Amino acid sequence: TDVGDILIAMNPFQPLPLYGREVSERYRCHEAGTLPPHIFAVASRAYHTMLGRRGSRPQSQCIVI
Repeated sequence: TDVGDILIAMNPFQPLPLYGREVSERYRCHEAGTLPPHIFAVASRAYHTMLGRRGSRPQSQCIVI
């Protein structure tokens, strides 16, 4: 079946430069396709789609934690 975008959250038990505040801010309001794929972009897309903020009605999302 097709479940659409999937958000994957992880706890690496150590700081990683991939998940700092600077990276988060870069992906907060970026245009699709302007930055390389990243978990923050997937999370933002899933969240805004769930709320219906992407120009359509709200849609259910699958988030695996």
